[in-house]
This record gives sequence, structure tokens and C-alpha cells, in this order.
Amino acid sequence: MPKNSKPGGTPSIRDVLIAAAKGMPPFAPKEKAAAPAAAPLRESDGVRARTLAAAMRILEEKGAGDLSLRAIADSAGIGLASIYHYFANKEELLLHLAITGFRELREEMERFRTLPEHAPPMRASARGFFNFVLTRPALLSLMFDEQLMAGHESLREAEQETLLTYLAAVEDDGRIPPAYRENAAHAIWALGRGIAAIIASHPPGGVPPERIEKLFAGAIYLIDRSG
Repeated sequence: MPKNSKPGGTPSIRDVLIAAAKGMPPFAPKEKAAAPAAAPLRESDGVRARTLAAAMRILEEKGAGDLSLRAIADSAGIGLASIYHYFANKEELLLHLAITGFRELREEMERFRTLPEHAPPMRASARGFFNFVLTRPALLSLMFDEQLMAGHESLREAEQETLLTYLAAVEDDGRIPPAYRENAAHAIWALGRGIAAIIASHPPGGVPPERIEKLFAGAIYLIDRSG
């Protein structure tokens, strides 16, 4: 067993950082292969689906700075005019990607709840969130973009739906008294949001590993000792 690993196969924060550096899902079971960085979009086949897939690929491989409609059209092998048939402008396309990101984050949190090595539920969902933060920072940064969030109620609703997914995990945990569960869920969500903002504010790989270790170690310590 590695020096910093915990009994029962739960990875330590240092294990997480090593996995993230290798491009592996940090909290995934060790016997399973690493999942692709970007999950496939659930759109029907066609120009719209190709546009979204190309946009997500550019975002996660190169960052938002290279995410122009021309670059998306070239990557998707379609004409620029075809994009405008489905999206009024770049902002509308980014909004769709951000809402998709929240859906995939919910799925990741729910998936981790099915893995017994990450129990109890509150910890499992938090680790699903942290896994998403470390493996998909560019998408996460877009999801929490202040201007995009302020300008679109649909994006705020997507975040609220994701928060409710975490609240469900807190309510099922049993360690938090019922009267405090909603407040605890909001507080822990704000903590995760803050960690995500710190990581997203740096270029890929730009956050010092020791700082990431302190952030995640502190957060997991608080979550594991709740109740």
C-alpha cells in the first residue's frame, strides 16, 4: 500500500494529484481504465451535434481562448453559416456547453454514490465533484463563468439542479442532523465552488501541487468529519 493511501483502497490526496497529472480520473477505482476526458454529448446526429462535439473538444484540449466559431467550424468540417443555423451567436453555443457540463457533473456525482469505496453519500458526491474539477477544469471554468451565469437564468437553474443533487446526498448521509442538512449542503457546495474557482483561474497545470493538496485535504477532512 502506498505510504499515503488509506485502508480500504480510498486514495489519499497525494494519490489524487499523481492520478490527475497522468490524466486519470483521480478517484476512479484502480482496476478500471481511465475514462475519456470528455463524455459524449447526447445530441442527435447532424450538424448541431458535430458543432457541439467540436466545441467541447477545443475547449478541453486548448482552452476557451481558442474557441472561435471559425475554429469550431473547421474542426467539425462544416461551413460557418451552418453553425448560425443552430446557434444565434458564440454565447448561445457556450451556454449550451455550460448547461451540458452541469448535467455531466450531476452524473459524475451520482456515479460516485454507486461506488462503495467512496461511501458515505456526502463524501462520495463530493469526490465526484472534485474528480470533475481536476479532470475537466476548462469546462468547469465555463460553467461558473460570472458573465454567462449572470446573463442566463437557464444556467443558474442548471447549477441549482446540481446543488439539489448534492443536497440529496447530504440528506441520505445520516451524519448531519435533519435541521442542518440543507445549510450544510449549501456551505459545502460553496466550498467546492471556491476550490474550483482557484483551479480554474490558473492555466492548465499552473496551480502548485502543494496548494491543490492543501485545498483538497482540508475539504475532505471537513466533509469526512461532518456530523
